[in-house]
Amino acid sequence: MATDRELVDLNDFVYEVDPNYVRDDGKKQKQIKPEDILPLGNFDYKVLSVKNGDYGFQGMAVAPIVNGTPDYGQVTVVAAGTYPSDSDDLKAAVKGMSPNGSPQADIALQYVGELIDNNPNWTINQLTGYSQSAYMLKVGAHFNIPTTVFSGWFQYRSLTPTEEKFMKENPHLFLNYRQKNDDVTLWNDFNTRFGNSDDFGTIVWIDGNSHKLNSWTFDEKTGQLKISDSSGNSEGAMIQASHFLMRGFLTQLTMLDQLKAKLTASGGGLSKNEKIYLDDQQALLAVTTGRATYQNAMANAIKIYQNAITDAEDIWQETLREARSQIEVLSDTEMKDSLSAIGATEQRIVGEPTEFFQQKINKAKMMDKKFESLAKEIKSKIDKMVQTDQQLAQQLKP
Repeated sequence: MATDRELVDLNDFVYEVDPNYVRDDGKKQKQIKPEDILPLGNFDYKVLSVKNGDYGFQGMAVAPIVNGTPDYGQVTVVAAGTYPSDSDDLKAAVKGMSPNGSPQADIALQYVGELIDNNPNWTINQLTGYSQSAYMLKVGAHFNIPTTVFSGWFQYRSLTPTEEKFMKENPHLFLNYRQKNDDVTLWNDFNTRFGNSDDFGTIVWIDGNSHKLNSWTFDEKTGQLKISDSSGNSEGAMIQASHFLMRGFLTQLTMLDQLKAKLTASGGGLSKNEKIYLDDQQALLAVTTGRATYQNAMANAIKIYQNAITDAEDIWQETLREARSQIEVLSDTEMKDSLSAIGATEQRIVGEPTEFFQQKINKAKMMDKKFESLAKEIKSKIDKMVQTDQQLAQQLKP
């Protein structure tokens, strides 16, 4: 799948499907057409299809070029955000503020449906959009395709009952990155981090106030959208991590299904060892995913516990400062004795909470070790089986 950085670049490129599109610097771009090559991150992407449709809709389907050939198993479809100079586009954006959502969504549904019907050798495994074209979330829910949008204002109430049910049950397939103080998204769908319509856990709220597509930053190695380590971003970071984790889990399950198909290709079903191997691999995947999920939650819990320990120390120091300002005639020892008489001791204010939270931290780390031990045990069993079953080992070779 394309990285977040590549998706942002695609959301920038797709405007050029419009033959009348002019960039902010006044330069008119060459219209993007099928067969064009787009340089993105680690891969060049080939344009497979474009659509310049009704209501100012522009969209395109692309695939990464791997070893000189487009990988039709990783097709991404992107729809353009609002181009203010296009009156049809602007009218669609205004209509998109209503509970029924943007009329461009219907065009996007039709476009993706035609791509699926007309290209059985393709796997569309990702959709993306920006700003108004966050209606791609609806398209993703309709066709059960993972979708990532940026600064996306979207009327979640425009989902059909079936689409809503799918999104609610599979929030990990949908990411809507929004900055908390982005007035454009706020005044278009009125959906703030405090409510309005249920987003089913798909919005990743991040500190910031920009609506610009180029306002996002990315991890240099992974290309994943980077969320700064601040208290205001902790919930968003957890949602992002859990979503990527579940997407990875589903990808691995798909690979296991493909391996199963490969092992049974010769007919006759699975051998005993083949069945055990697949079961163990699935068990290992479940344990590994469970551990990663736990580690994500554990990291945030430990941060909370450590902050609580620091807060306890701060409370004790503030208690001492306040006491000194009120009882200047007493020595430090006499002052502490006076505080102790009313139950305000360092042990009670700092020692006991620290011990309590440290036990919680130790318990969390112990649970992580159990996950690690179980994963090693399963992996050892798998390795041993492959070593002793040469036929299976041959079948597993790429």
